[in-house]
Amino acid sequence: MNYKTALCACAALMSAAPAWAQIEDEGVAPTKASTVTLYGLIDQGVEYVNNVAKGKNATTNAYRTGDGTATSYFGIRGSENLGGGVEAIFDLQGGFMPGNGTSRQGGRLFGRQSYVGLDGKYGRLTFGRQYTMRFYAVSFINPFGTGAQGLTTLDNGIANARADSSVSYRYFLGNFEAGVNYSFGRDAVNGDPATAAAANCPGVASPSNQCREYSMMAKYEGHTWGLASSYERNYGGTSGTFGGLTSPKLTDSRFTLGGYFKISQAKFGVGWIRRDDEGLKTPKSNLFWVTGTVPVTPYFYVDGMVADLKYDHSPNKALVLVLRGEYLLSKRTFLYLTGEHIHNDGNLALSATTITPVPTPPAGGSQISIIAGIRHTF
Repeated sequence: MNYKTALCACAALMSAAPAWAQIEDEGVAPTKASTVTLYGLIDQGVEYVNNVAKGKNATTNAYRTGDGTATSYFGIRGSENLGGGVEAIFDLQGGFMPGNGTSRQGGRLFGRQSYVGLDGKYGRLTFGRQYTMRFYAVSFINPFGTGAQGLTTLDNGIANARADSSVSYRYFLGNFEAGVNYSFGRDAVNGDPATAAAANCPGVASPSNQCREYSMMAKYEGHTWGLASSYERNYGGTSGTFGGLTSPKLTDSRFTLGGYFKISQAKFGVGWIRRDDEGLKTPKSNLFWVTGTVPVTPYFYVDGMVADLKYDHSPNKALVLVLRGEYLLSKRTFLYLTGEHIHNDGNLALSATTITPVPTPPAGGSQISIIAGIRHTF
């Protein structure tokens, strides 16, 4: 089944049963306790970016379209009440490019998440492609999420904290959450080596660390403050693996720590990622950030961030300043204007935007990205 056919089938399913859907198996009668929901997000804006490297000594400015505050996606999730407080659950979520309709995450139909499992009072156990624990520890102190600006411009793993063939367990107790994830082959897709969407690291069946991933997380998310920490390790694969991890002996590890506090309706956060990526010449780095979200009116919000990335024993570093305004047209739709300034030092040439193709500045140069657009969730 190709991509377009699958989408048509999904749409037909939802139109036939908009409130709830039933799946009949041999001899099993459907019940109204079984539900299927179609959901998603679409974001599209117009971007201006300056100081784009062009050739050896030239630069240019660029105007283009892309998704600014979040990567667009659609999803199908469902659950079935099995009794005793236990539910069978699944989630199929695929990213796409609104400008041309093509899929993201290395061309996968459901490249963001694709899992099935059980959920109950003893926790949630799921199997498939899903977020690693690092995602849950960082997302609640990162208002810029997987958008084109913010932490994603300094660490490509912010928008790609997922693993194939993984077993995940999360436990919830009031405002406290803990979880672990283990992947037997963190990324089986052979995609574009210029992006982090696919790593060509499927792993092997025999006992080995090749392409394995494991992560763990603990988080407290209260009404006025919250705190979270996580640790994740990705193992390398073969000479064909992207990202420099060309051997199981090489690893990419991240320790995260962060939290937030609220004053009235305003929320402020601080975070730290200590990374050791043995696929790089200068593997060790620290990423610090401070962020805030302030409601100016019930319909207008301002988000800001200052983030600093430094590599140990290296002149390579980058400083990011981001400011965004959001005007709510409804609970599901808002207009936005967002801008980022990035200043590189050393040999770094990180861009102020992750909209592809990524328009990098000259090494050690600065860049500004400004995006105006609209975002709708459904």
